[in-house]
Amino acid sequence: MVYVIPYSLEEADTLKAFLVTEVSASQLRQFKQAFERGANVHFRPTMHLKLIQASEAFANKTHAQMRSQENEAGNTDPFIVIDDKMLEKGAVWYVADFADEFDIECGYAESEEVVMEALVRTEHLAISHICWREGNPPMGEELEALPSSIIPLRLDSQQSEPLGTDFEEDDVWDVDEIEIIAEPGEYETTTDDTICSNMTPTPRVSVRLLPSIAQREGLVSDWTWPRRVKNATEPNDTSKSDDTSESDDASEPNLGSEADDDCEVDPAESVRMSARYDRRVPRLRYEWPEGSL
Repeated sequence: MVYVIPYSLEEADTLKAFLVTEVSASQLRQFKQAFERGANVHFRPTMHLKLIQASEAFANKTHAQMRSQENEAGNTDPFIVIDDKMLEKGAVWYVADFADEFDIECGYAESEEVVMEALVRTEHLAISHICWREGNPPMGEELEALPSSIIPLRLDSQQSEPLGTDFEEDDVWDVDEIEIIAEPGEYETTTDDTICSNMTPTPRVSVRLLPSIAQREGLVSDWTWPRRVKNATEPNDTSKSDDTSESDDASEPNLGSEADDDCEVDPAESVRMSARYDRRVPRLRYEWPEGSL
């Protein structure tokens, strides 16, 4: 039976998103759909938003003032501001924190009074958050690369064009891949150069679910890279510690690592691979965080 590798909702950050403009139900729905696509929420969420109608305390406040109020309230995470830019350009504000020594030394901000923020295309919001959270690349570096650079940021800086507008192909957001494990008899392999050469880097062998199995599971049968599923009893298995602590559940598969890509497939063993849901098959709807609009 095909095993879909689960994900935990807790693995994705949940950020506040303050709505500071009037929007219609249709406009709000369009915003949600754009965010959901970019955050891959239907398959493996990379980010969640708790959409909140901004209170009177935020009325006519600058983003820096909002940042200060959130910090004082104990929320030091980045937050999102949804204003008229969402209606005009399909973009929202990502408000990080006040500039630090690194930002000033790199020339990204004029002083520590400046809040590090960026106008980001809604579909690009989740991937931007992941990159900026890791500092790869820093927000300032991306702002610096804009055709009309506003670096270093100042108290009166005005970003006109959002980040992410260079992603013109909508297909880039159709990331509906999941990770699965297929048992012997549920997949097939090929070494056909015509198939393997369509992948980069080119694998020695490609693997896919049998069409009948894919249809049964509501998946698409596409050729992809195989990954080995290690046996929990292998001598080199490091998932079990040498001490006397309780071991992991033996029923949980050892998923291996990226180093197992392009492995030699043994038809008598289970194989890990990527797969996509068939869009013709109805899926469960995404549930926005409790308390969200």
